[in-house]
Amino acid sequence: MENDKKMRNIRYSNMNHWKNIPYKTIDNFREFYYEDKTNCAYYSDWDRILRYQKALGFDGIELAPWDFPELLPLFGSPKEFSAFAKERGVEVSGMFHLIDKAHDSSYHEQTIAESKRAIDQLVEFGGKHLNSAPTNNYFGNGPLTRAQVKDAAKVITEIGKYATDQGVQIGIHNEFFLAINKENHREYLELTDPRYVHYCLDTAQVALMGEDPLEFYDTYHDRISTFHLKDTANPNLSDEVRHSQDIEITDDGTRWFWELGEGLLDFKGLYKLMKKHQFKGWLSIEVDGTPDLLASMALTRYFIDTELSPIYK
Repeated sequence: MENDKKMRNIRYSNMNHWKNIPYKTIDNFREFYYEDKTNCAYYSDWDRILRYQKALGFDGIELAPWDFPELLPLFGSPKEFSAFAKERGVEVSGMFHLIDKAHDSSYHEQTIAESKRAIDQLVEFGGKHLNSAPTNNYFGNGPLTRAQVKDAAKVITEIGKYATDQGVQIGIHNEFFLAINKENHREYLELTDPRYVHYCLDTAQVALMGEDPLEFYDTYHDRISTFHLKDTANPNLSDEVRHSQDIEITDDGTRWFWELGEGLLDFKGLYKLMKKHQFKGWLSIEVDGTPDLLASMALTRYFIDTELSPIYK
């Protein structure tokens, strides 16, 4: 099994969006279930969540700061969680992170200190990828000046040097509503040092922003350290939508993100390019906003196994 893992080009991880899991294990599961006779019991402990992931072929889990207020008191430390996950065949592949106020040079000392703490924490978890939002939302901060874009690139490069020394890859994770946006996305990337700063390609986010994910990957394939794979039915949003307040979560229930194959993006074309450029490493699936995380994981796994894996095993 271990040799099989080493031979794989791609290992799949799941970006955690379960949130508020109150127990490590539920030992009295039947009694717990009978308290309300709903499926809540099936989503209340990490033991089952991690077993679902492994059963669906996700060897990794990617964590985020919103997990830690519940997760760390429950397990006591990142190392304890990682050991618990590994007993169930799952390891921490990476962590999401916001490089807060990166466009504001007066805040850089604090930004760097916060990011170093995140890197140290990821090392404790045993993960490799710190997938980092380049700065804050467009609303209230944009449009950025050229000097602010340069400041944001400068600070992530500084953080990337520290990460590299710790065996961690910083991956720019841009999102469609951030102040680093369609008009300055590529400029920002090209201002960073490729020795220290990589890119986590979130297929839906860059498509919503107005980039063609396939053309972007083909152009910058040597910078891509990992992916967040998800689909969208709304590529190339208008400036008015992308720049508006709290647009990722809308009152009308709009879903920006869908399971692979349920939107409009060309994942078969992407996998052909991944084969062309011989991508190897962790790849996370993510369906934030789904009403049923387990169903989304299963649908995505089926699409990967039947449509994508035959292209690039």
